Amino acid sequence: HTRDGRRGGMRPTTLRVLLGISSVAQSHSLSPHRADLLTCLTPSSAQSTPDLTFYTLDMCPYAQRVWILLEELQLPYTRHTVDLRSDPEQREWLLREVNPRGKVPALCDSSTGLTVFESLIVNEYLCDKYRVTSASVMPEDAVVRARIRLWNEHLDSQLAPAHFTLLMNKDKESEAVKRQALDEALRVYEEALGASGADSASETGDTMRCGPYLCGAHLTLADISALPFFERMIFSLRHYSDLDPLAAFPRTAEWWRLASSRPSFAITRRDEAALEELYNKFLAVDYSFGGLAKK
Repeated sequence: HTRDGRRGGMRPTTLRVLLGISSVAQSHSLSPHRADLLTCLTPSSAQSTPDLTFYTLDMCPYAQRVWILLEELQLPYTRHTVDLRSDPEQREWLLREVNPRGKVPALCDSSTGLTVFESLIVNEYLCDKYRVTSASVMPEDAVVRARIRLWNEHLDSQLAPAHFTLLMNKDKESEAVKRQALDEALRVYEEALGASGADSASETGDTMRCGPYLCGAHLTLADISALPFFERMIFSLRHYSDLDPLAAFPRTAEWWRLASSRPSFAITRRDEAALEELYNKFLAVDYSFGGLAKK
């Protein structure tokens, strides 16, 4: 940015951003309206500017997925928190300069000139690029990679919608049905965590069999993707509904204790007062669940 806050030179078009050729990734130029800018360096890189710029929104579970992985892999990065809820100028800037969808997370890699968005794609990109440090998080084995993606699909299409519709439900007559949908989504985790190893998987034909992590002995992208959503589910249902969603699922509760004890999650964990403030806003809205339930 120029000194008076106006951008100099040509702005990147939406096509250039879709191709990953972002001016932000090339120059690390940042909006004058930025809310937060934090550089996280490993000791070996303390004298250099990180290649990775991570755009995030505070309290966003999808962005938290990327944040956990950056910490888990101990990669140097710059974290840029944007305010998309109350600052239209920041949203417009992000839409124009970083992500044509105007959402977070987004990751700019100045070493390649590539801008990546959508949390699952960002995390796979990081694992593929930093193969040496991420071998156990996203293994090359095709079966394990498929299992990771199956877990992520289950989380996004089954567990997360079931949690949200139950929490926001204002129709007591349909509450039992919504609670059943959440239990069914959680039961997939419970049954899968009940057996481990290739033998149990081959005997049952169930590729989701695992333990103690979702894909076996090591933390993977499946666990990292799930952690922010389990964090919010457990807090919100206990706080607002006096419900422990994992009470009937002891193996899933043990997985949660194990995975949430990782230092990478502890660094990114959200303050409960902030979660309460966020959910108070959600609960004040009169939601229509037709479309959400289908999604």
